[in-house]
Amino acid sequence: MMEESKLLEKLPLKQQLDQIRRVMQLIVDLDKNYVAWNVAASLFSAALSYGGMILSAYVLNRVSGDFTFAGLFGKIIIGVVLLSLGGSLLSILNRRIDLKSQMLSEKYEALQQEKLMKMDFSRITSPELKELQERIRMDNNWGAGLFTVFWCGKDVLESVIRILGAVVISIPMFSYFQRADLSWLGAAVLFLCLLAGIGLKLYWYFQKKSQYIMFHRPTAEEKKFLWNYVWEFAYGSDVYQYKNGKDVRIYNSYDVMKKWTLGKLQTKEFFDFVIKKPGIGDAGCYGVQTALYVLTQIGAYGIVILAALKGNMPVGSLILYADCLANIMIQTVYMVTTGADLSLAARKQVGILELLELSDEMYKGSLPMEKRSDNEYHIAFRNVSFKYPGSQEYALKNFSLEFQVGEKLAIVGRNGSGKTTMIKLLCRLYDPDEGEILVNGVDIKKFRHHEYVKLFSVVFQDYVLFSLMLAENIAADKDYDGEKVRRCLMGAGFGERLKDLGEKGITSYLYKNYTDEGIEISGGEAQKLAIARAIYKEAPFVLLDEPTAALDPIAEAEIYSNFDRIAGSKTAIYISHRLSSCRFCDKIAVFDKGRLVQTGSHEELLADKGGVYASLWNAQAKYYQAE
Repeated sequence: MMEESKLLEKLPLKQQLDQIRRVMQLIVDLDKNYVAWNVAASLFSAALSYGGMILSAYVLNRVSGDFTFAGLFGKIIIGVVLLSLGGSLLSILNRRIDLKSQMLSEKYEALQQEKLMKMDFSRITSPELKELQERIRMDNNWGAGLFTVFWCGKDVLESVIRILGAVVISIPMFSYFQRADLSWLGAAVLFLCLLAGIGLKLYWYFQKKSQYIMFHRPTAEEKKFLWNYVWEFAYGSDVYQYKNGKDVRIYNSYDVMKKWTLGKLQTKEFFDFVIKKPGIGDAGCYGVQTALYVLTQIGAYGIVILAALKGNMPVGSLILYADCLANIMIQTVYMVTTGADLSLAARKQVGILELLELSDEMYKGSLPMEKRSDNEYHIAFRNVSFKYPGSQEYALKNFSLEFQVGEKLAIVGRNGSGKTTMIKLLCRLYDPDEGEILVNGVDIKKFRHHEYVKLFSVVFQDYVLFSLMLAENIAADKDYDGEKVRRCLMGAGFGERLKDLGEKGITSYLYKNYTDEGIEISGGEAQKLAIARAIYKEAPFVLLDEPTAALDPIAEAEIYSNFDRIAGSKTAIYISHRLSSCRFCDKIAVFDKGRLVQTGSHEELLADKGGVYASLWNAQAKYYQAE
């Protein structure tokens, strides 16, 4: 079971800073200029803000004394023009940063997907990775992911720059305090700092209350009154899936869905947990924040006014120094609170960093795969046993089997008997827990993994077709041989549909994700395309895992007949529930409860009246009597 989210757990400052550093380093790795652009934008923003304040103070100081209209107005024009040009440049910088942020976020997402694509398949399906992915989903459930890191990081940077700017501008004021024997005002500043510290403590107290609902993993009791769990059935986990709504409509289950979704919104438990508790926290956060801003501004103006009463401070300078002192206090508070948000945002990305840092566990091998022009490969399973990660039951137990190049092997058996597992082990999607698999007498673990997998063309039950061009789907590559693609499509039985596509033919897009002219295909047509892709690869071993389940018996017989001809001298392994489709195979292997229980030809297995094969055949006999 996944452990409670620890986003609100207290961490040492060093650890928090290290987490921020790791995320920032990843950002720099993805875009080396991103931080520089943000520093430039923050400098411009602070300069424009203080430039406006300085210009206003200068005008007020001059109008209080002797001045000429032409001289003062000319300087005002120059100042306003410079500020306007600076504002335009800042807008351009911010626009560029927004675009770079979007691109950087896309790269970040792509980096995660690339990691998952290249990761060992056994790791992808492991309980540990599923738990990590669930933690990542929960941690990023509230907020804008990496964008929150961007925004908070930029805000903290800008606060630091504004504080430094205010300190530099206020140096004359501090010198004035010292000359006028007003050092006691330093105690007032310290008192304001003390108030700010108390306020920050209260702020974090209420912040934790407001974020409880976001990062607390609901208990079994709390889940009963949270509305979002049932909606996942109707909408899917991430996006709306219209297919999920069929059962709701067929069985008229609107009332029960409403009870567990919209009905939950009316309960007292939902109000207390989702609205009242975080609402108190939100109100406290905003109240404390507002009080801090009010107190620091009042205190800053009060300090400067008291200092002005002791001497002759121009009104413009009075306002400028008061604003600077208030800015120092306000930006310090804002920097600390936003820094806490930055720390939380960075901590949300730790799970993703852990994902990116995961190393493969499967040994990739170092022995070159023998490239035989005659495709003379011999495969042997020797006492192979295997359990899926997290399972206590064997999917295969003491499994042994051999087959030669050019053989046509059919694998049959009831659901869950280990047929697909055997294919996954052969393709090294998993490694056996016990025993070994040999190719020409060598353990397949010793071969270079990327060379070994080139031996196999596979059509799995859960194959995937992409919303790309038809030719790219068949070649599984951006570069393809058009004539070869057409030949494979014809061989897989897709010829008639291909003719209907007209001039676009193999350049037609599948589905409508990229273009409204994309073609929709039936389940049977999709399987034919998957088979065509397997043919295109021209691997010495062809593995078909229930490839014709969506086809009618006539279409299935046509595909098997054509495929047997196309496979030629290649080794072909077929998994099928329709035993009538297995007759053309040289050998049939019968699986039952994770074990190999029978091997032989169709006639030999049928002759064993008490065997599993005969039992399965007789159960299906009524479908074959006309054959």
